Amino acid sequence: MVKINSEQSKRSAQLKFVAYATSVILIAGCLIATSMQVALNWPFIVIGSFCIVGLLIASQSANNRFLVLGKAPLMLDSKIVMLGVETKGQIVINQPHFKKFNTAILQILAPGYESALNEIWSDTLPLKIEFDRDTTLLDFSFTLPTQIKLHTGTRCYLTISYVENMQEVKRTYRLNVRDPKVRML
Repeated sequence: MVKINSEQSKRSAQLKFVAYATSVILIAGCLIATSMQVALNWPFIVIGSFCIVGLLIASQSANNRFLVLGKAPLMLDSKIVMLGVETKGQIVINQPHFKKFNTAILQILAPGYESALNEIWSDTLPLKIEFDRDTTLLDFSFTLPTQIKLHTGTRCYLTISYVENMQEVKRTYRLNVRDPKVRML
């Protein structure tokens, strides 16, 4: 089995990095301005500080939503999903008797106009829930149709989600998909 971590595991760290980078730039600019004896633009500094605080709050919120399920790794029976070949998978949630999920969405997106991604295929997968001591296992299997044309930039995502306290809790996993008829160099 191959382990794939979700895309959401990186969001909190990305927001924190942007907040810290912005604060370093703001502090460096203030130090340079004072060393050159230039008058500081205080409204700009206050607005920049509020932006940094907002990014840190957004980072903590993303982290809290991530911690609801923990890492919840996706386990697939192969590293590469082939068109027309059945793939079996399992998502491991570190909570006992967690029954909030019942379907997953599998979609293939292709680059479109102005670098946007357009959905070219989508399907819902029924999940079979198993309980194993302190974990909940979501089992599923799927077969991608062979008539899908994969191009450069085509991406395949598996998403599971549910709504709790008016917030969507979801995990999105990016899958490597190949057409078995196309030979790789």
